[in-house]
Amino acid sequence: MKRINLILICLILALSFSECRVFYDISGNLVRNFSSPEKVKNRIKDPVRPGVKLSALWIGHATVLIQIEDKVILTDPFLTDHIAEIQMRVKEPGIDINDLKQCDIILISHSHPDHLNFGSLEILEKKFPGADLVFPEGLEEFLPDLDFNFVSLKRSDYKKKKYIGQTKTVDGVSITCVAAYHWGGRYGLDGLLWGYDGYCGFILQYKGHTVYFPGDTAYDDEFFKFLGEKYNIDLEFMPIGPCSDCTKTDKPNRHVYPRGALMILDDTKAGMMIPIHYGTISELSDPDLPKYVLEDLIKEHPEYKDRVKILGIGEQIVIE
Repeated sequence: MKRINLILICLILALSFSECRVFYDISGNLVRNFSSPEKVKNRIKDPVRPGVKLSALWIGHATVLIQIEDKVILTDPFLTDHIAEIQMRVKEPGIDINDLKQCDIILISHSHPDHLNFGSLEILEKKFPGADLVFPEGLEEFLPDLDFNFVSLKRSDYKKKKYIGQTKTVDGVSITCVAAYHWGGRYGLDGLLWGYDGYCGFILQYKGHTVYFPGDTAYDDEFFKFLGEKYNIDLEFMPIGPCSDCTKTDKPNRHVYPRGALMILDDTKAGMMIPIHYGTISELSDPDLPKYVLEDLIKEHPEYKDRVKILGIGEQIVIE
């Protein structure tokens, strides 16, 4: 009973303090539960294709289907209609899971419900049993018993400016756990109070391609400049929402905003950046607000035009 009461307290406080804001605007989401998410027109039926060297399909929120040569990688899968059975998505996933014929590696960046979605993992478990599930050390205490090959990576210690954690070769792909400026736990406040720190970003390297998936992160100039010097990043995915004031750089140790995402692009020297983590759930009055702010910034600074690719949910880009 004490544990239940503690969880309830965390949930209530998360309403006010967690900028992941999974439980934001409960009344609006209760109303939305009587409707269906907006449909994605012309979903791609063959998202994995022969001959592709590097491609990305944005499924929504922080979920991206990445193809690097013959490997298929899924990030923070959110394929269900709800997060924690409370917050409903406003637009359906960008693919029909039945059209996905291959999934080799699944990345989980941290344990917040919009990134560690149990229902989505159960869907993937049925279709791709034995796939590699890669996550930062400490997240395993929140994982259910699933038929995946669990791969835990030791985290970096960014507070001591040790930005690189463990690297493992998973199904031929080199995966490195790197720093992220966020927080862990499951309900928001529990991570802040009790120091659950199973969160990170990932550097993927395979057959000459380098991809950066940061999970959720705020801005830190030293860290991102370090990444830019250490890695030749071809493609990175950058969360740009939710933003309480989208004109700022970030909320420290929470989330980067559109302006901060462009600063990270400069620091990392990545070839291309794709914005994510907006437009999928009702975290703001307009879920697409971060995108509009990013578009305005690109108009002001056209030098970013060719390096930032804004995808619609369900849209795929073949880079090579």
